[in-house]
Amino acid sequence: MRLFIGVDLPVHLKEALVEFQSELRARGVSGFFKSQDNFHITLEFLGEIDPNKVITLSEIISQVARDCKPFDLNITGLGAFPSFKRPHTLWTAVNGDLDELHKVRDYLHVQLKDKGFRVEERQFKPHITLASRPNCNNAAMQDALAKKIGDFLVSEIVLFESKAIRGKRVYTDVFKARLET
Repeated sequence: MRLFIGVDLPVHLKEALVEFQSELRARGVSGFFKSQDNFHITLEFLGEIDPNKVITLSEIISQVARDCKPFDLNITGLGAFPSFKRPHTLWTAVNGDLDELHKVRDYLHVQLKDKGFRVEERQFKPHITLASRPNCNNAAMQDALAKKIGDFLVSEIVLFESKAIRGKRVYTDVFKARLET
């Protein structure tokens, strides 16, 4: 199973992100735009994992959720990895209670590592991917850089499975745990 742990977004925010993608297309941006169902914030990408490890992952996620409280985030603006001059990914920024988001992510990271899971060692940069392999050479992007998309309360952590179905990436919930404290 190809798995990752993340934060799902409420429907109203996913719809606002689709509208933002439409605005970007109208400005001349092209690329492979993510579908509404696939918008999320990745906390930890796990890759291919033996299905028998899902129980251990669920226990780790439950423990982290029990020890963390719900918090507010907001989605604003536009960014690119590695840069707008040579983008391979267009994303929108995650702001708000980043201390709490980092606490959840760091706690997950340590617990996963302690249980023998391979985890990413690069710096955590919370974002929501809008498009991959974008072409935005001639696009007027200035207004989009600071566009406010919306706010939401993070109240759960989700273990997602990523599958390729008929040539498209589909993310499905495997396990969810509510933040409790």
